[in-house]
Amino acid sequence: MSAESSNVTSARRANLKKLLSPRQIVFIGGDRAGAAIGACRLAGYAGEMLAIHPKKKEIAGIPCFARVGDLPMVPDAAFISVPAPATVSIVRDLAQAGAAGAVCYASGFAEIGAAGAENNQALIAAAGDMAIVGPNCFGIINYVNHGSLWSVPYPAGTAARGAAIIGQSGNLCINLSMNQREVPFSYIISAGNQAVLGFEDYVDVLVDDPKVTAIGLFLEGIRDIVAFSASCRRALERKIPIVALRSGVSEMGARVAASHTSSLAGQNELYDTLFQRLGILTTQSVPQFLELLKALSVSPLPRGRRLTVFSSSGGDNGMSADFASLAGLELPPPSEAQAAAVNALLPDFGAAGNPLDFTAGYWGQENLLTPMFTTMLEGDYDIGAIVIDHPRQSEEDPVDGLMAAMVRSIGTAARKTGKIGAVASVNPESMPRKMRQMVLAEGLIPLQGIHDSFIVLGRVADYAATLARVSREGLPTTPLPASPCGPGRRHLDEAESKRRLAEFGLAVPAGRVASLGELANLAASMPGPYALKALSADLPHKTEAGGVALNLADAAAVLAAAERIQRDVAAHRPGLVVDRFLLEPMAQGGVAEILAGVTVDPHFGPVLVIGAGGILVELLRDAQRLLLPTTAGEIEAALRRLKTFPLLDGFRGRPKADLPALVSAIAAVAEFTAANANEIAEIDVNPIIVRAAGAGVVAVDALIVTAE
Repeated sequence: MSAESSNVTSARRANLKKLLSPRQIVFIGGDRAGAAIGACRLAGYAGEMLAIHPKKKEIAGIPCFARVGDLPMVPDAAFISVPAPATVSIVRDLAQAGAAGAVCYASGFAEIGAAGAENNQALIAAAGDMAIVGPNCFGIINYVNHGSLWSVPYPAGTAARGAAIIGQSGNLCINLSMNQREVPFSYIISAGNQAVLGFEDYVDVLVDDPKVTAIGLFLEGIRDIVAFSASCRRALERKIPIVALRSGVSEMGARVAASHTSSLAGQNELYDTLFQRLGILTTQSVPQFLELLKALSVSPLPRGRRLTVFSSSGGDNGMSADFASLAGLELPPPSEAQAAAVNALLPDFGAAGNPLDFTAGYWGQENLLTPMFTTMLEGDYDIGAIVIDHPRQSEEDPVDGLMAAMVRSIGTAARKTGKIGAVASVNPESMPRKMRQMVLAEGLIPLQGIHDSFIVLGRVADYAATLARVSREGLPTTPLPASPCGPGRRHLDEAESKRRLAEFGLAVPAGRVASLGELANLAASMPGPYALKALSADLPHKTEAGGVALNLADAAAVLAAAERIQRDVAAHRPGLVVDRFLLEPMAQGGVAEILAGVTVDPHFGPVLVIGAGGILVELLRDAQRLLLPTTAGEIEAALRRLKTFPLLDGFRGRPKADLPALVSAIAAVAEFTAANANEIAEIDVNPIIVRAAGAGVVAVDALIVTAE
């Protein structure tokens, strides 16, 4: 990034801060602008509102100016609801006047492809340093100073702080604003096409806003991986959790997403890899997305993932145990002392356990449940959750007395012990508004839907673990950019590929290059058995052409194999003459074979691929992907996620593999790639023979492809 573009970005982000805290707003357009004025009034905005229309005298009771140049001051924010060509003209006038930012409601830009590309480029040029939201968006709901740039009615927010949501779908943002889950919000931003401002800009500004507790992203794709990663690193540093819900993850969904917003969708594994690196919590549904943002916004983080569950139902407890286990939560039994204390409080037919069945007879018995819950939470637990469903009632009815007593019981226990407390309902709809509000008032997390409840608690524990890891190891690295390269490709032969990788620490066989006439004497000077390979940059895939011979016992066998290789290659590739060979000692004593490769994604940049090697690579398709640069810790974690990792870990009494040596070998491939990222198009090191612990590894084949 040049100094000039960096300054422009800085100016735009400063203007975005003004746009999120506007002192004056100008509304430009017709009926839609009038609706936005009404929404702003209803929310209680205290700043100055102005209107522009070339023909109307007033909009929603606000006198109109004919054009931007007639305004008595330079506004911080503008809501523009006019057709695309007029939007560009108005943005240009606002930029020249020094306005901070604007929401561009109109469609007709990049989302319609080539037909709108000219309008899109014109809008970017007209904006200058302005913070432009959209186009093709609904705008901003502002719960902080109520200066909303939004033309659809939305429920008022009452929380002092809350989650900020950025979504590529305006309609989904509307739906999220109307949820019945008591999620506190600070901002909801419909990002639209992101012609000027992208997710990276919003995240970068929002992490510094003291009113923001968490950031939710509904996205189809990310336009700038490196800038986005840098902003998310700042979020990790400031301990602002980010929650993501992606659409376009199926083949059909990706096509719909691309046609909808012209963004890049798909590439699921690489998005998962990126989000894992950045500590972004992924969700699979809108309810999970909202519940997780709520939990992160209303409660401190737990110290760990040990959970105790309370209910009066064996069925609820069984489901709780299942879903908690699937979410990676731990359910340790109570200690002997706890069990004795709890049993003393239970009826004769009850028994202490985790989950704890406090029996139907104790339903709503606050005087009995409070000491029971407190005793459990005083133990080795980080989170306590009670599973109860409120009887069906109207939204205005008070909380049932027995339910209220149980909420107070766990609230008191959580406060006394300093542990995280939650109230979960089996049915999402079985926690009415007044009960949700009571749960919050008790300092507890209201969670709706038993399946999502434990997934959310697990993800909250995941985030706490991520912060602990960052505290130990530091912030994650920012991925390398995708370097532009020409279409040409040059294959390095195996000897040259191994030589270059060995310079970065990859262990390779002690091989020598020789002509046909030199092979016999060379073999006599080396210990056998031998591996012999045709050596040519024009023959990257040697095995298919008959260009490899293994387990050759002596010099005579080597010479015979070389002559056969020459014949087979000539038959497979007429006109290709093999006159150079690579002779190596055979690698012995392998516990497993692993592949380490590199591909270059045009959007994500260099990607390290680690997987089952040798003949298993195509059979099992067992691989993990890491963005570069990476660390030894990430490489080891990726190896442990492989389905074939048990082969490295002493499967069925086999020797354990030399895992540190394998990690170092793969790190060498990663470091070579990072140092040569501008020229690398592909790397394939397969297989790496992994020996028993302490015996090291050796890469017996390697191919580097450079871009030209």
